[in-house]
Amino acid sequence: MTEQTNTIQYEHAFSLERFEQVLEQITNRASACEHDPNGPEQEFKWLRDCGALQIVLPGELLDFNQPNTPLLLKLLKDLGQANLSVGRIFEGHINTLYLIHLYATEEQRNQWYTGVIESDHLFGIWNTQDQDALHFITTENGLELKGSKTFCSGCTLVNRALVTGNIKSADRDGWQMSIINMSNIASENIDRESWQPLGMKASGSFKVNFSGYILEEMEFLGQPGIYLNQPYFNAGAIRFAAVHLGGAEAILQGTIKYLYSLGRTGDVFQQLRLSDMTSALISGRLWLAQAGKYYDTWIDEGGHDDELIAFANMTRVNIEEICLKVMDLSNRSVGARGLMDQYPLGRIFRDLTFYLRQPAPDATRLKIAEFFLKQSNAFND
Repeated sequence: MTEQTNTIQYEHAFSLERFEQVLEQITNRASACEHDPNGPEQEFKWLRDCGALQIVLPGELLDFNQPNTPLLLKLLKDLGQANLSVGRIFEGHINTLYLIHLYATEEQRNQWYTGVIESDHLFGIWNTQDQDALHFITTENGLELKGSKTFCSGCTLVNRALVTGNIKSADRDGWQMSIINMSNIASENIDRESWQPLGMKASGSFKVNFSGYILEEMEFLGQPGIYLNQPYFNAGAIRFAAVHLGGAEAILQGTIKYLYSLGRTGDVFQQLRLSDMTSALISGRLWLAQAGKYYDTWIDEGGHDDELIAFANMTRVNIEEICLKVMDLSNRSVGARGLMDQYPLGRIFRDLTFYLRQPAPDATRLKIAEFFLKQSNAFND
């Protein structure tokens, strides 16, 4: 990978031992978090305390300048296993920092990285929109935002938000990224009633109206259109797939605990289901591990964009199928009683069912077929 230069001196802040403790704390508070009006506020205090928010910055354990993708995917999986809503928000933070790593100027990186290190800034990335789509307009005050974004995960917790919209000005034309200061967004611009989901309630993915926000030049990230640059745009799917797999692992653990509580682990039919669930999850781990290795190798070498996108797409759809299989087998194992409120499985089922609904699942499968029709000998290494 091309190493980014920075003038800031970084200290190694992440504590793996503390992070493992935080995962246990997040797991234990997951049910309460679902009903907390502040969402996972406490969870992100814990993640800040163990240095997780800066884990991908230069000099840190998962420095983006180094081939660390397999371990990053494992970390995302582990967070998803603890709480899918926390995993979703954290994945958005990582995604935004990666785009900064790729496209920011040195001055911008120093500014935004310093915010993470010195002010514990949490980043988010919000691209989804409805009829009142976000765009940039020229006014007497300069360039302003007009319109809204939907599904803004963690918006009451995020300090800096990457938002996208159409721009047409003297020097910019197209789909533009900008990173804005959420402290300048009034609370009345956040529509909490817009978020009435089946699952992932704790992610607080509200609708936000950004109209009237005046942009500074330093808040523009990259040139118009660069957000959709390949292979980064499609290959990034492996990160949310890792969080998904963590949710499926949580379902397996919840199923085992439930069966133990009833003394039913000796039932041969339950054992068959557990065998199938475990095998499916191990397959998912292998998909993630290989996806991470390919990502690091092929980004470094260059010239492998089509292969990287195809393998990322396969990883995404196969992990989706694995998650659906695990949910089905668990459902048949625990029955209606296992989904009652005193058990965590109902919440995890709701969250994972909702979170799996990512954009264009059928088109993703068609892209895989198109790739192999053109390159039937791919991945024969």
